[in-house]
Amino acid sequence: MQFRQLASFLAVVSAASAAPRPQQLNFDDVVILAEDGSYSIVKEAEYANIMARNNLQPASAVDLATRSPTPLSKNQRRCGNSDEVQVTSDTKFLNWDVAMSPVVSAQGGGASVTLSSGYSLSNSVSVSATEGVSIESILSFSLSVSYSETWTSSETQAFQYSVPDGQFGVVVSQPLVRRVQGNFLSGCVDAPDKKIPFTSDTYTSQTYSGSLNWVQGVIRLCNSTTYPIPYCIGEGSHS
Repeated sequence: MQFRQLASFLAVVSAASAAPRPQQLNFDDVVILAEDGSYSIVKEAEYANIMARNNLQPASAVDLATRSPTPLSKNQRRCGNSDEVQVTSDTKFLNWDVAMSPVVSAQGGGASVTLSSGYSLSNSVSVSATEGVSIESILSFSLSVSYSETWTSSETQAFQYSVPDGQFGVVVSQPLVRRVQGNFLSGCVDAPDKKIPFTSDTYTSQTYSGSLNWVQGVIRLCNSTTYPIPYCIGEGSHS
């Protein structure tokens, strides 16, 4: 019995010792996740210069309200029906904040916050209206993407940020997104009946240093003296 208890204890100790120790970061450190599977840590000022040199702009809001489905003219014609994808723009930029930790308060003094498990990100497609037509599978084939692909953070992805005194902080990902906008055309080949606007947001998988399984982009601390914390990129707040 004592041997079994000792073996169980050693197994627990071994598992605990195998867990990676969080990498300590200051509040103004930015983790850049590169395309080659490496990552680098730079200060906010240097990061701003990198953004400017590469002309990387943060994402704007997706506005499908002004791009409503358009019923097209139905002249008499002799042709078969078809479903087609018309691409009007294909760009890459940093998308809005994705929380990767709970919000931590340093109102009573210094505090730290660590990238946590269970936070997710997924590919997505938005349409203004489908009118009974499912276009996800057609877009998936046309753009060679999977809208079922999801990434979930884990505790092996260990970064720990210090939060400045008197502020609130949250670890966020600002993922590099490929945004494709266009129209789904349905009907006759030379004169379709429907034109449905769509926006497709997809990300690129990457494994960093053998343990960080996420997407290309940036990880950083989003901090503020107010609560909830306003998004550092995007419209909204962290609470």
